[in-house]
Formats: sequence, structure tokens, C-alpha cells
Amino acid sequence: MALPKLETPTYTLKLPSTGQTILFRPFLVKEYKILMTLSEADDDELSRILTELIDVCTFNKLKINELASFDLEYIFLMLRAKSIGETIDLYLNCSACGERNDVTVNILDLKVDKFDKHSNLIEIQNELSVELRYPTFKEVLDLFQKGTETETFDLVSKCMKNIYTKDDTFSCQDQTEEELKQFIFSMTKEQFDKIENFFVTMPKIRQYISKDCTKCGHPNETKLEGLQNFFV
Repeated sequence: MALPKLETPTYTLKLPSTGQTILFRPFLVKEYKILMTLSEADDDELSRILTELIDVCTFNKLKINELASFDLEYIFLMLRAKSIGETIDLYLNCSACGERNDVTVNILDLKVDKFDKHSNLIEIQNELSVELRYPTFKEVLDLFQKGTETETFDLVSKCMKNIYTKDDTFSCQDQTEEELKQFIFSMTKEQFDKIENFFVTMPKIRQYISKDCTKCGHPNETKLEGLQNFFV
């Protein structure tokens, strides 16, 4: 006789980038075992495992490899909350005496910070604008891993979608990599700073935690940002 099939609960969340409501389910035991290997994974393996797990748990309904990095991080953290637990026990070292203070963070209290006046349409000069997309999780990992000026220019060129003038629209997909690089290199520093500011001010998952030191009473506050703070 076949064993009974277990029912898996489903939940919804809204993607930070678009507000689209998506359906997801928690990790299963077999997926949780894979998750436990993440602390030992290199960046390429980390990106592959995360995207595969999230793709399965969102029923393969998303263009997973095109998701903005903060969308993927947010989905993962909501999966973690519903699969393992909504709280994470961390510690905060006192900035005055160095005492280790235990703190509990509720994942469901996480916010996606969005900067005022942030836009994906950047006016480079009068009647010339560049439309950008958000980098994917893998692209962000690659940038942090290599951290070179060349990698920065590569990321900018990859994230350019369209170039608009008064009379024409140029799809960046129709341009060669070299043509896009030459376009970037022809910018002034002030113009390129506008492009860089798009990445600096793009939405980020953050949580601020505070704790008065249990030893000396000194108030401490820190900011959690990025998945590395939540792999517990």
C-alpha cells in the first residue's frame, strides 16, 4: 500500500521591485539539507543553489535568473521564515566595553528600503537618457567577488536596457559589448556618477537592531544588510 501524500502549505508575498504577488511553499526536508551546505559554498555554488531552491519553491513561475538581487534575497528570507522559523538569534558586540549581547531578529520585520527620487531612467544630458535594469543576484556576487574597475563597467553595460534621444530609441541588446563600453567610456565623470548612483540607491533589504549592553548599559545599534547576516 502506498504511503499517504503530505500536504504542503502555501503562502504569498509581494515582490519588492514590482509589487507582484507570488505564491511559494516552504523548503522540504530534502531541500533543507541542501540549504545546510551554503556556508561552505563558493559564490558560484551559492548562486546556483539559491536560485534552484527558490525556483522550485515558487513553482517555477518566475524568470528566476532575471530577478533583481534584492527580490531574490527577499524571497529567500521569507522562505527561511516559513520553513525554519521567523526569528534568528544573533549577537551584538558592545561598542563601549566589547561585551557580547544576544539579540533576536524577526525576519518578518525586515523592510526593503527605497530611496526617494530613485529611478531607472537616468538623464545623462539634455534629451539623452539611459534606462537601466537592476542587477541579478549572480551579477552582484560576481562584482563583490572580483571587485575590479573592469567588473564595474561590465555590470553597467549588462544592466543598460535602452538609450533614448529626442528622436530615437536604441535597444542595448542590439549593440555589441564593445559599443556599449565605448558609450560608457565617452561619459564625463559627472555623467557616470549618475549611473553609479542608480546602483548605490537601488532598494536594499535592511533591518536596524538596537540593544543596551547588559554589562555597562551602553546603547548599541547596528544595521543588518545582505543575506550573509541571515545564514543562521
